[in-house]
Amino acid sequence: MQKTDRWTLRNVCCALLLLAGPAAAQGFGFTPTVLNLDPTRTLSTQTTMLNTSRTAAKFRVEARAWKVVNGEMVLQDTRDLVVNPTEFVLPGGGSQVVRVGLRKKPGAQELTFRLIVQQQPYGQSVPQSVVNADGIDIKLDMPTNYSLPVYIAPPGTAPRMTYDVQAASGALTLRLENAGTRHETFNALTARRGDLSVNVPSFAMLGGARQSVRLEGLEKASGPLTLLFMNAEGKASRVTLPLP
Repeated sequence: MQKTDRWTLRNVCCALLLLAGPAAAQGFGFTPTVLNLDPTRTLSTQTTMLNTSRTAAKFRVEARAWKVVNGEMVLQDTRDLVVNPTEFVLPGGGSQVVRVGLRKKPGAQELTFRLIVQQQPYGQSVPQSVVNADGIDIKLDMPTNYSLPVYIAPPGTAPRMTYDVQAASGALTLRLENAGTRHETFNALTARRGDLSVNVPSFAMLGGARQSVRLEGLEKASGPLTLLFMNAEGKASRVTLPLP
C-alpha cells in the first residue's frame, strides 16, 4: 500500500530553509543542501552530512517521491531513488557521504524527490525537551530531522508560472500556478506594495502545482503588488501584478 503525505506550504517553507546555504542545526549540516542532477550526464549524485559537535549521533535516510496530485504537492513511497547508506552513525567532528541514484528512465518532465534524514536514538545524542503537564514534568525526545530536495531535470524543462492576486477577507491572497515541466523556487521572497512589504519564507513549486499565499497588511497600501525573489537558477527575479 502506497503511503502519501500532504506537503503543505508550511512543510515546504520549513524544508526550503535548507536552500540558503549549508544547513545547520544542533551541530549538523549538509553540503550541498539541494541536489540537482542532469540525467544526460549522470544518474547519481551525493551530499555530505557534517557533525560539528563533539557527540556522535545516529541517522536514518530514506527517499520519498515528491509529486503533484490534483494541484497539491505530496510525498509518496518510492523505489525510483536508491540511497546509500540508509543508516549510519555520525561521529563528533565527522562527516558522512550520502549517495543517491536514479533507477528509472527520465522522461520529458523533471523528476522530484525529497531526501528525508531522521535522527535516531543513540546514547545521549537525541536532545530532549521538558514539558509540564498537570504538575508532572515529561521528557520528550526532540530528534533533528531534515528534508533535502532532489531535482532531476532533463534539458529543455522549464517552469511556466502564472500569478493572480485578489483582495478578500481583509488581506491580499496571492495565487500561483506552475504549468511548466520544471520547478520554480521562490527563495527570499518579498512582497511589496507601496511603502509596505511582507517577507515570505522560501518555497518551491513543482510543475503542475498550485499554491495560495496570504499577504497580511498589504491590503492597506495602494498600487500594484511587486514580488522580489531568487529563482531556481539563483537569479534575482521581479514580478509586478496589478490589483483589481
